[in-house]
Amino acid sequence: MLSLFKKKTKSGGITSVVFTGKGVSFAHIQQTASQPELSFCEHIFSPNPFKDTTRFAELIKSKGLNGTKTLIVMPESSYQIHLVERPAVPDEEIADALRWKIKDLIDFDIEHAVIDYIELPEDAYRGRSRMLYAVAAARNEIDRRVAWCESIGLEPIVVDVPELALLNLTEDLADSEAGLAAFFLGDESSSINLLSDSSLYFTRHLHYNRKVGADDVGAAVLELQRSLDYYESQVGKPPCVRLLVMPFQPDDTPLMTELRQSLYLDIHSLNLNNLISSSVELSDDLQQWTTVAVAAALRSESLESEGVI
Repeated sequence: MLSLFKKKTKSGGITSVVFTGKGVSFAHIQQTASQPELSFCEHIFSPNPFKDTTRFAELIKSKGLNGTKTLIVMPESSYQIHLVERPAVPDEEIADALRWKIKDLIDFDIEHAVIDYIELPEDAYRGRSRMLYAVAAARNEIDRRVAWCESIGLEPIVVDVPELALLNLTEDLADSEAGLAAFFLGDESSSINLLSDSSLYFTRHLHYNRKVGADDVGAAVLELQRSLDYYESQVGKPPCVRLLVMPFQPDDTPLMTELRQSLYLDIHSLNLNNLISSSVELSDDLQQWTTVAVAAALRSESLESEGVI
C-alpha cells in the first residue's frame, strides 16, 4: 500500500475507487456476521472525472456511502514497479533506501515520489539474494485523487495498486506450493501475478488488454509462456499448474481457446458470482469494469488487522 491516512472514519465497510481509462469504478464491501458482502458495484463512464464531481457526489450520497473508509487504486500510468535487491537496512529504513536505489529507473522526479515495496518470500530467486518489488507513485497524482474522493464525500485511508488489490481474490486460491498464474486483462494493459503458498513471487505488466484481437492472441499467450518459464527457471519455483483469467471471459473467446490449446495448465476464468456474496447482480459486462474494485474492497479485513483503520 503506497500511502496510509490514519483518520477517524465512520464504520460501515469499505469503499474502493478505481480510476480506469474510461471513468471510475466503485465497489462497497459490507462486513456481515458471516462473511463480507458486496452491497454496491458500478462503473461510471466519464471522460474527465475530476471535472465531474457533482455527478459523483450525488451518486455517493444516493448510495449512503458518505464518510465511508475508502481505498483508492491508482491507474497504471501513475506508478511504476521495479524488481530490485532488498536493501541491507532495518525494515523501517527500506523505503528511504529504495528512493535512491530506483531514482534512475523511474520517469518522474524521485523527490516527489511516494515509495513503498512488496516483500517477496525468502526462497524467491532460489534464495540467492533477498528481492522485493519497489513501487513508486507520483505524489501529485496521489494527492489529486485523495482530494477528489474527499470532494465527493468519501474518506480515503489507503492508496493501492491493481497488482496488490487483485491478490485479495487469488491468495486463498494459491494455497499450495503448486503455482497459480493470475492473468488480469485490463482496459489499457494487462498483468500477470504468479503465486505459491498464498504468496506473490512474480508480477509483470503485459502490453495487451481485454479487447485483445484474434491477431494478438498468439503474442499474448507467448508473453504468458515466457513469464511462466522465467518463474520456473529464475524464481526457482515448481511449474504453475493453474491459470486464472480475470475479469470473467466466456469459454468460447479466441483468448480462452488459444490458452487451452497452447498451455498445459488447468485454465479457468474467474466469475465473481462464484467467489463472493453479493446483493448486486454481477453481469459479465459489469465484471469487465469492476473486478479490481471488488478485489480492492475485499482488503477491509486485512486493513483492520494491520491497524491501519
